[in-house]
Amino acid sequence: MNWIKAGFTLFEVMIVIALIGLISIFAIPTVTSYFRISLNTVTREIATVIKDAYNSTVVSGKVNRLVYDLEGQKYWVESGPATALLDTNETREKEQRQKRFGSPDAEKKAPSFGLNKIVTRKKIGLPAGVAFEDITNQQSQEPITVGTAYTHFFPHGIVEKTIIHIKDSADHHFSLVIAPITGRTELYERYVSAKEAFAQ
Repeated sequence: MNWIKAGFTLFEVMIVIALIGLISIFAIPTVTSYFRISLNTVTREIATVIKDAYNSTVVSGKVNRLVYDLEGQKYWVESGPATALLDTNETREKEQRQKRFGSPDAEKKAPSFGLNKIVTRKKIGLPAGVAFEDITNQQSQEPITVGTAYTHFFPHGIVEKTIIHIKDSADHHFSLVIAPITGRTELYERYVSAKEAFAQ
């Protein structure tokens, strides 16, 4: 009678379990460093887009704005007419008063912005595990955490001062601070407040 042995011995199973344990010891730090690398890459890509938007604005003579979609976790650059101005609380109130009292200026259309395909060919999504935490700009006193936020670039070289806060799933933080006069972006590997960034 021939007995056919099938299956694994206890020793073979223990070797496989030990190998799986050894591989996981080396793989877990690699996974967490992946998110850190993604966060570094995203901040540098956004800084490059900011530089390109600044240069495009100066060369074209048109107002550009960097759009942050905080719910869709996307960003892109839009271009508009050279006459576009910042939309502040005062301008919104003035526009509402003009509409209410029937001023002829009330019928003017707001300048239209469209995707600037020279700087960003499409809307750019953040990678998995990386997200916008908030955006602080001149248009809001408090950090913007939902909806859409903007950084405006004007043809004469002035940029709307902005702080972009980005984080990853491992709770690492990066802050991108855009200087209003030069358009340069400074990167910080921590959360930087508006008071600290602009010495208000």
